[in-house]
Amino acid sequence: MNRLSTVSSIFTIAAATLLAGCAGPQSVANIKTLDGKAPLIIGHRGLPGLYPEEIIAGYQAAIAAGTDALEMDLMSSSDGVLFVCHNPFLSDTTDVADHPEFASRKKARTVDGVAVPPDWYISDFTAAELKTLRVKQPIAVRSHQYDGKYPLATFQEVIDLAKATRAANPASKLLVYPETKNPIFQRLLGVPLEEKLVDMINKEGWNSVDAPIIVQSFEPESLKMMRRLGLKTRAVQLMDGDGINFKTGALTYNSPDTAKPYSWLQHGDPRTFAAMATPEGLAEIKTYADGIGPWKVYIISAQGVDAASNPVKALNQASNMAPTSLVADAHRLGLFVHPFTFRDEAARLTATYKNDPKAEYKAFFDAGVDGVFTDFSGTGRAALEEWLKTRNAR
Repeated sequence: MNRLSTVSSIFTIAAATLLAGCAGPQSVANIKTLDGKAPLIIGHRGLPGLYPEEIIAGYQAAIAAGTDALEMDLMSSSDGVLFVCHNPFLSDTTDVADHPEFASRKKARTVDGVAVPPDWYISDFTAAELKTLRVKQPIAVRSHQYDGKYPLATFQEVIDLAKATRAANPASKLLVYPETKNPIFQRLLGVPLEEKLVDMINKEGWNSVDAPIIVQSFEPESLKMMRRLGLKTRAVQLMDGDGINFKTGALTYNSPDTAKPYSWLQHGDPRTFAAMATPEGLAEIKTYADGIGPWKVYIISAQGVDAASNPVKALNQASNMAPTSLVADAHRLGLFVHPFTFRDEAARLTATYKNDPKAEYKAFFDAGVDGVFTDFSGTGRAALEEWLKTRNAR
């Protein structure tokens, strides 16, 4: 699908379904979600398929496209203000390199076991300094029409947007879905996330299991720490990997920052994130979290070989394997499942989907997932509406 040529149609469909989406997931017959309701469309970093990541304009566009949740990564400024930004460094998503006044801040660091070339780190800037930067799209093949137009957003600004949206529409069930990103790294730099996040949740009166917020992290120690600090909201354990062996369809775990939580690397724990996908791992997660956010390959992987029986080189040359038991295993323990990340670009889709991104969502809805992280909320909403009509017609 040509993404830019389908923007208007996506938003037309979204406008027609926005009220249903804002009202929250409805109960539907013949689906396998944990609560029997329609899966959530989770606006991953706003609407980064069309806008730069994690900016207020992108979150507003995601709301208009029918998202159920505003998802973001949390980073801290040097003076303790939580910003929403995917990486601890700034060069890929902002114009920091164009600010000569910040040239001396560039430095090399090791982040969660990975040596990062010299860059500018959020934790070395005050909130006021960060607000002087302008964001840009980090993915070359996506639209760059908004580069340089918007500032970095704070977490409080996203909260305020969600509250205003809910206040304007009493039927809205819009969620905020923050991730503590590189939390051990940030704590070691003296800008810890957990205490600040829990304090902000308490301030909003959101510290309950039915509050409009879900807290997530790849780092189990971060989630456990927030529980000790009194966090009562829903929490999600994220599960990563770094690639697929297309010969077998097995996930690979070769990069330190995606192979395992950093706390496991620190302590010499030989396990990878794969351990979390076992019944024993899920039972451990259940002691401190309410759901899991696995890379989608844990649920439906891909496999493919060429004429010489060598593994194919790209995802779009591989085909879907049968779904694993992960969703059923998690549901059996009362854990909901929100896989990541769904994207429209043809290179991000297996051959099974024949260049139709909506087909991918529908395959995962069939597998029983409770929500999906997506860079294109409009596509996700359109796919869900089509899928729901099919289910209700049975």
